[in-house]
Order: sequence, then structure tokens, then C-alpha cells
Amino acid sequence: MKKTTKRQKLHRITGLVLSIFMLISVAGCGRANIQENQTAETQTAETQTADAQEAVPSSETDTSSQQVVTTSDSTQVLTITCLKEGAADAFVLMTQDHVTIIDTGLEKKADKLVEFLTEQGVTKVDELIITHYDKDHVGGADHIIDEFEVGCVYTTYQSKESDDITSYLAALTNAGLSETVVTQEASFNAGDVSFTIYPPQSRAYMDSESNNSSLVIKVSLGENSMLFAGDAEEERIKELLATSDLQSTILKVPHHGRLAANTAQLVEYVDPDYAIITSGNSETEDQEVLDILSENGVETYLTKDGNITITLTADSVDIVQ
Repeated sequence: MKKTTKRQKLHRITGLVLSIFMLISVAGCGRANIQENQTAETQTAETQTADAQEAVPSSETDTSSQQVVTTSDSTQVLTITCLKEGAADAFVLMTQDHVTIIDTGLEKKADKLVEFLTEQGVTKVDELIITHYDKDHVGGADHIIDEFEVGCVYTTYQSKESDDITSYLAALTNAGLSETVVTQEASFNAGDVSFTIYPPQSRAYMDSESNNSSLVIKVSLGENSMLFAGDAEEERIKELLATSDLQSTILKVPHHGRLAANTAQLVEYVDPDYAIITSGNSETEDQEVLDILSENGVETYLTKDGNITITLTADSVDIVQ
């Protein structure tokens, strides 16, 4: 069932008020003013068209800092599958012709991720994003690299060593791939779906350096978006609270729903309608976090209850579990 978010309701109310205002204005001003408004609107449209044409980058120009202009397609669908992996992250984001994976769960459950991708007919993963190097995020990465063609690999800086990391790096070498360590805000598009990657702002955290080094990713389609907050803890959350444009329809709650001193501030700042928590029966989410989400009117889903499938279009959200 497609669900209407708080933002969509607000947009509709605003549109109704504006329509009433315009009817009153037309009645008072007469046909002459209507013609003037139509002329002004035509001139504005022509100006916007010219500006848009100028914004399209030339193939002869350095595109490293250019804005990417894409054609709107209101029918594009993004499906996000949040896999049941216990207290571990594994997300598959798919459009008709594009696949992105954000984190790969534990090595011991990698076959489950590979099986899911195979069932979906996936042969290529366009982007593999590893938010940080804990085993519950990088554990299955070598299996993905071994089993599928992989385009780009984005990750954060390596703050630790482990067998999982060694296997991942060996798989990269065997596949002839190199990772991109994101140190500045980066973005890419898949049709109308935009991805923005926010890297950690420090390379030294007082506590939980691996978790706090998490990449945070915002994925947007039209007026809907999902923020993947990795395992951000207090220091990293503080950075996010100072980052603009993180408001999102859906929040992947950081660190498997464990409470941080500023969790409530993050929820209020992102202002989601829905939340996803990757938790397990033996490593469960904190009740205080569930209470914070409930108090803010957020509908929450837990992966420990099963796979979660989110279907986004430019103006609708459908969540099934």
C-alpha cells in the first residue's frame, strides 16, 4: 500500500491554499491582469529553459566540479531491500538498470546476500559502498567481489585490521579493482536517483573510531529520500547535526538502534516518517531509541522481524515486511 508522508500532506495543503488565493486574485484583477500574468509566466519559462540549456555541461569542459543535469522520469522506481542479517547491515538498492550495495553484513551470512542478488538476476553491482570496516559491514564484501562484476567501490579510511578486511582487500586485488576512500562529500546519479556520500570529518575519534569513521549516505528520488547513518556514535552524530540537507523520509538508525547521548537530536534533525533498525534477537535495539522514534511520530521497522522491502517513487513510499 502506498503511504502518504507528513511532507506530502503539507505540500497538498499548501497547494490548496495557493489555489484559493489565486482564484481571489483573478476575480479582483480582471482579464487584463490575467493576460499580463500569462505573458510574465511565458517569459519566465523561456528564461528557465535558456538557463537549463546553459547548465548542461560541455564535453570539452572539465566536469570535476560541474552539476549533473538529468531528465526527470516520474515513473522511475527505486527498490531498497534491507536484509535480515542480525545486528549487521546489508542493503541492496535497485532500479531497472542499476544496482548499489551499501554494506555486506557478516561473512557467515554472505551466501544469503549472494543468493538474493542471484534471484534478482543481478550480474553487475554498479557501486559497492562499505560504510566502515567492522565485520558486520565488510564481512561479505569479498563474496560480492568474487561472484559479481563490480563497478566502483567506495569506503572510508581503514582504522583497524581483521581477517574480514584482509579477505576483502585480496578480493579487490584479484578482481583488478581499487577502492575509493571518500574524504570529501561525493555524489553520483542513477537516472533520477541521487546518491550523496558524507565522509567522516576527522581521522581520530576519542571513542569507537571504527564506528565513528562511518560513511553516511543520502539516497533521494523526487521528494523522498533515505539516510543511511552507518554505525555513527556520539562524535559522528555531532558532525551530522552540523551537516545541511540531511532531512529524509526514512532513517536507517545508526549503530543498530543503540542509544547515544544525541540520538534524540539526530531523529529530530533528520525528521523521518519511517525508521529502519538492523538488530538481532541476541543483539537487540535499545528501548530508549524506540521511545524516541515513537515520540517523534516515526513508524519503525526492525530487520530482526524479517527482510524489509522499500519501494520509492518520486512521490510515494511503500514498505513491506
